[in-house]
Amino acid sequence: MPLNPAQKAVANSDARCRVLVAGRRLGKTFLSVRELARYARQPKKRVLYICPTYQMGRDIIWTDLKERLGNLNWIAKTNESRLELTLVNDSVICIKSGDNPDALRGGGYDFVVFDETSDLKPELWYEVIRPALSSQKPPGEALFCGTPKGMNWFKGLYDLGRGQDPDWASYSYTTLEGGNVPE
Repeated sequence: MPLNPAQKAVANSDARCRVLVAGRRLGKTFLSVRELARYARQPKKRVLYICPTYQMGRDIIWTDLKERLGNLNWIAKTNESRLELTLVNDSVICIKSGDNPDALRGGGYDFVVFDETSDLKPELWYEVIRPALSSQKPPGEALFCGTPKGMNWFKGLYDLGRGQDPDWASYSYTTLEGGNVPE
């Protein structure tokens, strides 16, 4: 899947945790689908996409993810009610809501995408997902995406990638830099 320059910069990062703050239509969902597939291409990986509500997950990424992986003949089983794909290599991609962080406890994950991160509860990262990524060998990775919404915990994550922590990288792009919206 070809990427625009902004998406390519994020995808090519070696950082364990990447933060993408971008205007609308930059291609955050396209990048998320690509990154979910990239991590799930290795056998027996658990890959997770989290957004604020279940319906958002269904509306934003589910159809696109199924279509793209289906075209590659990667899907062995689809669970529509759980928004879960089991791939032919036994990797699993799940779409989950972040509205109840405790519901995501107990799993170990290899890669997690947070979408509309500002609208999620910070304890979802700090108390649930970060420990689930850290328990993996090697430790799992994360991609945080969203539009800017002021000074909040998403801004704190962005600051980590601006030189505060070597495991983090941050990126900021305008809508126009995505190339999907005319000036």
